[in-house]
Amino acid sequence: MTVQLKHRLLNLLRFGDPSHPCVIRAQQFRRRLLRSDERLRNDYLSKTAIPKLHIGGSWRRLQGWLNTDIELIPDVMQMDATQHFPFMDGTFQYVYTEHMIEHVPYPNGLYMLQECHRVMRRGGVIRVVTPDLAVILGLYGSNLCADQQRYLLWLRQTFVPQESPPNAVSAINAMFRLWGHQFIYDEETLSEAMRAAGFSSVTRRFIGDSDHPDLQNLGNEQRYPEGLLNFESVTLEGRK
Repeated sequence: MTVQLKHRLLNLLRFGDPSHPCVIRAQQFRRRLLRSDERLRNDYLSKTAIPKLHIGGSWRRLQGWLNTDIELIPDVMQMDATQHFPFMDGTFQYVYTEHMIEHVPYPNGLYMLQECHRVMRRGGVIRVVTPDLAVILGLYGSNLCADQQRYLLWLRQTFVPQESPPNAVSAINAMFRLWGHQFIYDEETLSEAMRAAGFSSVTRRFIGDSDHPDLQNLGNEQRYPEGLLNFESVTLEGRK
């Protein structure tokens, strides 16, 4: 690579629109050149006694975790969680994924859970957070409780298009059609999927609550009004 081409590439990465195709191609080229994903993985695993895998966190990077996402993000290992994970069996003690599994079809989500099980150590714990279908469908009814009313109002005001009816029907449709959602779980379906992938002792938790300190207070609650992430979500932990 010439010095001039190198400077052009660096300027594009530093000052270009991250979503522009040219910037994306430049980032891909840079990663191929530097093998940054491989280096991120190897550097993390070589320095960490208790490896922890964070899947699909986008720009939210958890300190002390190997952060991964399908998008090209600085200091985040690019990984398609619906494909074979680039890790040896029994690598990680903990796996955490929040509001990601609903973005892939059910068979892909099941394969992801199977890969999580494969790359985890014996006795390791996975924590999965995803929207709860029972909560979403509960909005379609009468005599809503205070939490239901507050969540429905927030959902309508924040995400429902103005041309849609200002009611629960529009809010429920938004949950199924916006953000690229592919499959919305309830507790029973997610629990069965985790057991089918090989996990045992599957239990429900509140946001922030866990018997394992490494899995406590991980929820991205800042993007929700207080308490609504916990209200909307089903959070399950399972052991290998």
